[in-house]
Amino acid sequence: MFTGIIKEVAEIRDRSSSSVTVGMDTSAVKTGDSVAVNGVCLTAFLVKKGEAVFDVSARTFQLTNLSSVKTVNIELPLKAEYYISGHFVTGHVDGSVKLAKVEDAANFKKLHFAFEKSFSPFIALRGSVALDGISLTVEGISGGVFSVNVIPETVKRTNLSGRKAGDAVNFEADPLARYIVNNMNMPGEGITKEKLKKWL
Repeated sequence: MFTGIIKEVAEIRDRSSSSVTVGMDTSAVKTGDSVAVNGVCLTAFLVKKGEAVFDVSARTFQLTNLSSVKTVNIELPLKAEYYISGHFVTGHVDGSVKLAKVEDAANFKKLHFAFEKSFSPFIALRGSVALDGISLTVEGISGGVFSVNVIPETVKRTNLSGRKAGDAVNFEADPLARYIVNNMNMPGEGITKEKLKKWL
């Protein structure tokens, strides 16, 4: 489990059809540990000083941008004593969205992302999403595009500074949204709009 608060931007040094090698701080990582690499939960099978090698399945390469990016956001798993500064992120990426436009505002950047229709139920105004593992808040939705505002500190501490229009970015829906939508679509009564109104 992760929170979407990035600890390090690292470089992919090598990749094969079943793995990626990442140059990163490995002082707190050991073989078998899970690490969020650009928001994707991966298991380290080889760790040495300053470098870790992670298993990557063909399906993960297909769903994510790990086959093409050069730099990745790194987050280690949540510890119980840490503050939860973002939102719960599982590292189970749903797919990718495309960066459609970058706008510079007075004290932040506004990023617009085009998404596929199947993601629509999981994207809500003021809701949370994880983009390349970064916990961000949806500030606007128009048609098949949502936008997020990114403060300078987040740009500085992540790989967003190098992102440009047309880039594919890993997308993970808020797990709570995923479970609610899944239950509402279950056969039988499941979670109904009436039940949600009572609970909320």
